[in-house]
Amino acid sequence: MLRRGLVVFLFLAVGYVGLVKFQIGENSQKVVVQPEAVDSKEMSHKVYFFSFTKYTSQGSKEIEIEGDSADLLAKTVDLMNVVAKAYADETPVTITADEGQYDKDKNLVYLTKNVVATTEDGTRLLTEKLDIDPTKRTLETDVRASVKKESINIDGDGARGDSQLKKVAFKKNVTVVIKETDDEMGSGGKNPTVITCDGALDIDYDKNIAYFNDNVMAKDDRGILTADKMQVFYNKGQKRVSKIIATGNVVVENPDGNKTYSDNVVYLAEEGRVILGGDTEAVYMGGDAPQDF
Repeated sequence: MLRRGLVVFLFLAVGYVGLVKFQIGENSQKVVVQPEAVDSKEMSHKVYFFSFTKYTSQGSKEIEIEGDSADLLAKTVDLMNVVAKAYADETPVTITADEGQYDKDKNLVYLTKNVVATTEDGTRLLTEKLDIDPTKRTLETDVRASVKKESINIDGDGARGDSQLKKVAFKKNVTVVIKETDDEMGSGGKNPTVITCDGALDIDYDKNIAYFNDNVMAKDDRGILTADKMQVFYNKGQKRVSKIIATGNVVVENPDGNKTYSDNVVYLAEEGRVILGGDTEAVYMGGDAPQDF
């Protein structure tokens, strides 16, 4: 009797263990899901790391993009925590942003929120929106942007530049601050030169020249110079403005309030000279006649 009861007990125990194993195996099969069987609603809650590199027809890198995405298979990939590298002559500009999109068909990158582009020489572009065209090697924004390079800071509405930020064009409402750091130059010292314009600004960092348009004003402790247009030349070694060519309704005003009016002016900063051109008129309010602006 005891033996029969033991056999029955062992039979029931083996059957119970087999049932448990079957249930566990069945549940495990539900957890393992093949990629093609993933429900779209379930996919939308998952975030994946996205990394993409595109090459030119010559085999050199054109664009690298990294970020987090919830949909890697879409034609336009939405990204978060973006790091992009746009290449020109094998030298990349590194761009970071909180959010962005990559259009696979058009090969365009759209970045938003806390966008910062940094070149290898330390030039930085900061904005809240930036479009990257890797094929044309351009960076462009239609909102407020700043470009900082060495002692020159520029702010303006809308900007477009090459991918190395060697040439940058601002659309309007521009302010440029040039910090002069050499106290031994005799005038200006560490006081900055501030130049503003209502219209466009084109700056060429390789040639150290900037073109200002529409209601331009250059100001520092030496005086004020206003004109319709100005070409401003920058001495990179001395970190200061070296020459200004102003044209159209030019007014030079020194700290004493003395003013001169002329069609055009050439200001030679290193010599401290102002050369007036065209029709000229002078108004003296007291003190010395204006020799500097």
